[in-house]
Amino acid sequence: MNRVDAPGPQPALTHPTWQAGSPTVTVVVASIDASDTITASLTRFLEEVGMQGELILVDASGDGTADQAKALFPGLRILRRPPGTLAPELWRDGLNASETPLVAFSTAQMIPARGWLESLRGRLESTGAAAVGGPIDPASRLSPADRAVYLLRYVNYLRPLPKVEQVEPPGDNALYRRASLEGLEALWEAGFWEVEIHRRLRERGASLAMASDASVEFQGGGGLGLALRQRRDHARHYGAARGGRMTRAERLMRSVVAPLVPAILIRRITAALAKRGRGIGPWLTALPSLSLLLAAWSAGETTGTWLGPPARGRTVA
Repeated sequence: MNRVDAPGPQPALTHPTWQAGSPTVTVVVASIDASDTITASLTRFLEEVGMQGELILVDASGDGTADQAKALFPGLRILRRPPGTLAPELWRDGLNASETPLVAFSTAQMIPARGWLESLRGRLESTGAAAVGGPIDPASRLSPADRAVYLLRYVNYLRPLPKVEQVEPPGDNALYRRASLEGLEALWEAGFWEVEIHRRLRERGASLAMASDASVEFQGGGGLGLALRQRRDHARHYGAARGGRMTRAERLMRSVVAPLVPAILIRRITAALAKRGRGIGPWLTALPSLSLLLAAWSAGETTGTWLGPPARGRTVA
């Protein structure tokens, strides 16, 4: 498992004094067993937020991540949720707990580049978009399992970003206008699943954009076992969302082709690397773990298609 050291000693966090009297942005950071990366991640996100607003950590860890964050940053606002809660559910709770006109989402496995927040805000203002996302780069020393997670989850956000007709900001690196989300509250009741949110925003005529300079770096951590459970549960939600719009015959056909899903996804991953002028060679050590993750995804998607998403409870901080 990787360990990321924070750059220098960490001063105690105090409640910020807002510029112009009122906060304008909330950064919601979801953390799940992120004790190896939480210090470096929060240090940089807090530097980026500065006096523009606040950071909310929404934690569902079983490894003491929240306690570690509380000790290092005593003034930090922390919402605790049960282990097993997924990142979109953590983002939902952070969104509901915030009031600022702008809300950004990421995770404690990410470290933002300097100027990250200003790049997102600048792009949001220049485009008039409802949401703006940024690239997700892999850290230089990821384990094979973490590299597999990166390929499955983030390869589409590897720089250089290709030009595409339909932009899809990543859930782990995006900034939203709260006004654009008004009226969609019921849609994120089960979690802030960005693909569904983006689909509805487009239906309402809103635009989405990317800011090529607003990058975060994926640090890994958490282990393969956690990643397998998360991919299975994410896939079950995805399958449930799609299955709800299918006829029984369509669901049967989807189940029949489910064994082909890993091969299809590997082909997409290879194509995404090729678009960026990169081959699969440097990633070969990730393939065994990637195969397991793809199998977990396929099984979860099939289960969700027929049985719906896993039941989840809510815990109020």
